Amino acid sequence: MKNDRRIPADDRRLLGDLLIEAGVASRAGVAAGLEEQKLRGGRLGFNLMKIGKVVPLSFHFFLQDGFPVLVPELADAMQRSPAIDLVPAGLAHHYFMVPVQASGGVLDLAVTGADSPLLIPALQELTGMKVEPLISPPSFISDALSRFYPAEIAPGIIYRPADENILVLSDAAVGIRPSDPELLPEGAPPPEWLRGIIARGLDRRVRRLRVEPHPDSLQVWFQSPTGADSGLTLPGGIYPGVASLIEGLSGIAARPRSAPREGRISLTARGRARMAATVQAEPGFDGHAYSIDLREESIASPSRDRLDGDLPALAASLRHLAEERRGLVVLAGPGPAETEAGLKAVLTLLDDRLPRRLAVAAAEETASGRVPPASLIDAALRQSPDLLIATELGQADDPRSAVALARDRVILAPLTAVDAFDAAEQIARSGLGRAIEPVITGILATRLIETLCRSCGVPYDLLEVVPPSPRHRAIPAGEFSAGAGCAACRGSGVLNLQPVFEFLRPSPAGMLFRPGCRAAVLREDRLREGEATLAMAALRKAALGQVDVREPLRLMLHERH
Repeated sequence: MKNDRRIPADDRRLLGDLLIEAGVASRAGVAAGLEEQKLRGGRLGFNLMKIGKVVPLSFHFFLQDGFPVLVPELADAMQRSPAIDLVPAGLAHHYFMVPVQASGGVLDLAVTGADSPLLIPALQELTGMKVEPLISPPSFISDALSRFYPAEIAPGIIYRPADENILVLSDAAVGIRPSDPELLPEGAPPPEWLRGIIARGLDRRVRRLRVEPHPDSLQVWFQSPTGADSGLTLPGGIYPGVASLIEGLSGIAARPRSAPREGRISLTARGRARMAATVQAEPGFDGHAYSIDLREESIASPSRDRLDGDLPALAASLRHLAEERRGLVVLAGPGPAETEAGLKAVLTLLDDRLPRRLAVAAAEETASGRVPPASLIDAALRQSPDLLIATELGQADDPRSAVALARDRVILAPLTAVDAFDAAEQIARSGLGRAIEPVITGILATRLIETLCRSCGVPYDLLEVVPPSPRHRAIPAGEFSAGAGCAACRGSGVLNLQPVFEFLRPSPAGMLFRPGCRAAVLREDRLREGEATLAMAALRKAALGQVDVREPLRLMLHERH
C-alpha cells in the first residue's frame, strides 16, 4: 500500500489498519474513531468522517478501489438493485445519497460525508427503519443515481450526478416559462420562485443576485455592473424551499460544510446560450444568504496545431476517415455544450476535407407538429452530404440509425457519457457493440474545465488529499492552484472554460464493446499503457496552472466505478 491504494481481494485486515497503512488516517485518529463507534455505534468510516479524523477527498480516493473488497455485498447491491423505493428521487439527488438495501428493519444508506446531522434522524422518521450510513465513493453513488433515479425530478429541474445540475429557465415546447416573482402566490413551488428571480436578474442585465432571509421576508438584491443595487421583497415563507433548491442544484448540500460554501448551476433556455450561476452560501442570523453570480460561458477553441499536438491519434484517425469517406465518430460528453466542443475539434482537424456537412436535430417543430428524426435524416440524405452530424447515438429509428448510416458516409453522433470509457460501456450494455465495431473510428470525449483565475489562485497541495498511487496513475509534477473566487472572475459576468479531450480507438482484436465491458477496467488498461485518461489530461492542465485543480479532482472521483 506504500505506492498503491488498491486493496487485494484476499486482504482481510480491518479497515482501520488499512487506512493507517495507506496514510489516510493516523493511528490516533483511528483510535478516536473506534471510541466514537463504541459510544454511538455505526460504521468506523462514517465515525472517522464525522469527528474529522480523515480528509473526505483522501478517504474517497482510498475507497475507489477498496469499496467492493471491503463491503462486497453492499457494493454489488448498489450497482445492481438499490432500494430506491425507500427514498424519493429529489431527496436522493439533493443529498447525493443512495439507499442500498433494507434488511431486518435496517436501511444501509450510501453517503459521501457526515456533515448533515439531521439527515439520518429525518430518514429514520421517513422510512420507519434504523438508518446505517456508509461512506461510499462518489463514483458508485453517481452511477446508481444516474441509472436508477429519474434525472428530471420536476419540470426543468434536472440533476446530473457526475456534472453540474440544470435549471431550465424557459422552454416553450414543454411549457416552462419564468413568472414575475412579485405576482407569484406564496404557495407557488420553489422552482417557479427561483426561475422568476434569476429571470428578473437577467432582464435587468445584472451580474450578481443576493438572496437574504429576514425575520418576516426574503430580500433579493440585484447588483448591476456599475455597482448600483435594486431590491425585491418577497414573502418570508418561501425561503426554506428556495434555499433548499439552491443548495441542492448547486451541489452545496452534498459537499463538506465550510464558510463560505460554494457550487455552480447550469442555466439553460431555448434559443440562447447556456449560462452558469456560481453560488456562495454564507451563514447569517436568519439562515444562509446566497450570492449568485450570473456568468456567460466562454469556451476556448483550440487551434488545429494545438489539437494535432494534444490528440495525434484523433488527427491520424480523421485523416483515414476522410480518405475512406465513411465511418462513425462518437462524441461523448455529459451535456450538449461538451459534445459541441468535441464536434468543433473534429471539424477543425478535418479542415476543408468533407466540405458538404449537414446537421440533423433531435426533432423539429413545424406547424403540423414535431417531425421525427427519421424524416429529418431522410431529408438530409437527399442532399448527399459528405458528413452528417446525427442525433444522439441509439435514439434514431432503425435502420436509419447512425450505425447503419456510417457504412457508406461519415457520421458524427453524440452520446451522453462521463468519458470515452463510460461511452464504450454504454454501447456494450445496449447491445450495439457487434453492429458498431465494423464502422466506428473512435470515441472522442470532452469535458469543460474552468480556467484558473490568476487574480485569486491559491496553492493547493495534492499530497494532503490524494493517497499514494501506482506509478501509472501518479499525480503529474507541477504547481496546482484553486480559485478562491475574487471579483475579477465571479464579478466579470464570464465563466472561462477550456475543453479537455480523450480519444479512444477500437482495439484491433475487436474486443472494445464486448459483453461485460467495464469502464473502470478500460481506464486502468489505458493508464498502464502510458496513455492519459480524461481526468489525467485535466490534471496535466492543472499542473501547468491553466485550470482550477478542484475540477479534475471531481472528475477523477466520478469517473472510476
